Amino acid sequence: MHHDEKQAKLDDLIKDNATVMFTTIDPHGAIVSRPMTVQEVRGSVLTFVTQADNDVARDGDAKTVNLTLADGGTYVSLSGTGRVEHDLAKKRELWNRINEAFAGDPEDPNNVIFEVTVDGGEYWDSGNAVAQLVGIAKAAVTGEAPTGKHGDVTP
Repeated sequence: MHHDEKQAKLDDLIKDNATVMFTTIDPHGAIVSRPMTVQEVRGSVLTFVTQADNDVARDGDAKTVNLTLADGGTYVSLSGTGRVEHDLAKKRELWNRINEAFAGDPEDPNNVIFEVTVDGGEYWDSGNAVAQLVGIAKAAVTGEAPTGKHGDVTP
């Protein structure tokens, strides 16, 4: 798959998935995941809103992070590098009622933009629920593993 095809596939896989599990490694070496809402996708950069004093910013800034999502029979795992950004204009552009409910005002200096530049990723697609059931039934009868799609979406 060429770069443009990989980018199109990545865009397609995440376009309807506003929430990902955002994984970092804490100062004690523990792997920690939490749900985060994707605010924007630009090429291989996913943008979030968070707070400068929380674990996402502390444990993810200038470090490798992992983003995972699952939607029906589609699963995606993306790795990349996190970066805290203090761009007030960008915060205002992305701000919405949900951000306001959780974090208050975009002018609050504790509210920051967090960008993840994706440098690798994979997906698995086993189809919708009906296709999964048919695949499992077929596997039970034939002894062959259910089929699905798997691919690399590394930009």
